[in-house]
Order: sequence, then structure tokens, then C-alpha cells
Amino acid sequence: MPKAEDCSPKPRIPAVVPQVFPVPAVPEASAPKEEMDAIGAGTLLRGTIAFVGTLVINGGFVGRVHAPEGTVRIGPEGQVEADMEVAELQVEGKARGSLFAHDSIELRNGADVQGSMRCARVRIAREAAFNGFCECYRPPSPEPEKRMERPDLYGFFTAVRIASVRP
Repeated sequence: MPKAEDCSPKPRIPAVVPQVFPVPAVPEASAPKEEMDAIGAGTLLRGTIAFVGTLVINGGFVGRVHAPEGTVRIGPEGQVEADMEVAELQVEGKARGSLFAHDSIELRNGADVQGSMRCARVRIAREAAFNGFCECYRPPSPEPEKRMERPDLYGFFTAVRIASVRP
């Protein structure tokens, strides 16, 4: 027979219940931010600028801009007298000179442009002023058009003729 000590209720050990805490979400890797440089209002620069990314001109610039893969934005207070080669050009201020954009030139309201423009696409707002020469060209296609080649049926018909001649 069991002893009285064995029948007495034993203290219960509390069960360990794991606590669930919300795990903060890991921020997704964001796309790299576009590099942006600026020439501030009240600043006047002279010379040659070469860059990648975006250049915002709110001050003055005289010289040459070379950024075949970059974007130039001339703000409402910007005044530029330059020869430019860029991917995109957006003008709200004043621009003088030879402007070449591999992709597009956009003259927004308030833009005052004098000189020559050469680009694949141009957009001129109703309140923009342009005096000069503009040439729009068709950009080269990345791949030459593939012509559909005619199938070589000579080999096919030769094989059929040989097969029909054999007994």
C-alpha cells in the first residue's frame, strides 16, 4: 500500500509557455538613390561640368556640360549659357547655347531658350519661349530588325524525292 506521503498532492510546476513577441519587419533594401548635385541660387560657376546623375541649376553657369547619361534641370531662377550634351534636359529658367539631349528636352512654363536644340523628343509648354533651331531625330534602335528568313526547302524536297524513289 502506498504511503501517505506518496498520496499527498505534489506542488505543480508551472508549465513554461513561450511568449511570442512581434518581430519588427526588416526594411527591404531600397533602390539606390539617384545622385543629385545642385548649383544654388546666387552662385555663378564658369567652366566644364561632367557628372552622372542629376544636376539642378538654380544659379548661374557659363561653360560646357558633358553628361551623356545625366539629367540637367534648370530651375526658374537658373541662368545657363553653355554647350550641353546630356541624356535629358528640363528647363524652367533661361538657357542659351547649343543643347543636345540623347533622349529628351522639355521646356516648361517660364522657360526662355535661345540657340539650337537637338534631341530625340521635345516638349514645349504653352508658356515657354524658344528662339532658334530645333532638330528632332529618330534614336537608333538597340537591335537591328531581324528579317524572317525563308526556310531552306531544297533539302526537304530532295529527301522526299529520294524516299519516294526507293522501293
